Amino acid sequence: MLLNDLVHLFFPKYCGACSGPLIDPKDELCLACENKLIFKSQPNCSELKKALRGRVKVISAAFLNDFNKHESMQKAIHAVKYHKRKRLAIFLAEHLSIKLGKPFFEKIDCIIPVPLHEKKMKTRGFNQCHLIAQGIQNKTSIPIRYDHLLRKKYTESQTHKNRLERWENVENAFEITNEEALKNKHLLLVDDVFTTGATLEACIKTIQKKIICDCSVITLAKA
Repeated sequence: MLLNDLVHLFFPKYCGACSGPLIDPKDELCLACENKLIFKSQPNCSELKKALRGRVKVISAAFLNDFNKHESMQKAIHAVKYHKRKRLAIFLAEHLSIKLGKPFFEKIDCIIPVPLHEKKMKTRGFNQCHLIAQGIQNKTSIPIRYDHLLRKKYTESQTHKNRLERWENVENAFEITNEEALKNKHLLLVDDVFTTGATLEACIKTIQKKIICDCSVITLAKA
């Protein structure tokens, strides 16, 4: 028996959505959850753009699954953020990229993950938006700019805040560090969940106050 098989025997891996045991340790979801969250899902390319209308201008915007309609999607994102299922975030982003296809990405110049404050980065150990960006890059080869947008203000969790509180929480929280590299580019901003859109709105406003550029948006889910 191979070492990996022995490890899986004594330390089995579980589905990132339903927590059922996985037969193959290389998998991230069981077949039922993969079928529900990947194969039967069609990216939504209209709701986020509509939600941001009148707030910021975006060229394109898409998400994979509705956070409220798919409890398994909630569990999957929870597993990524709080149980360090990093590969699961990459896996979901790869499949979202495949489903969106080349036309969605053909004019995009670079990917900008929504940044975490350094204090939260140290606590969590990673930024899930970096992982989503990596999954997109794996299927598109679009470069990622990790350090061109920074979160300069430490903010509380957006969970349990209403729309106004979410906006006040992230207002003036971001800054651009390399204007010349982003000027006249088409940027793809990446977040995990779109709730009210306050975080993405703040990011885009921060960028577009400083430079002329186009922005598009991708998230794994919409709440």
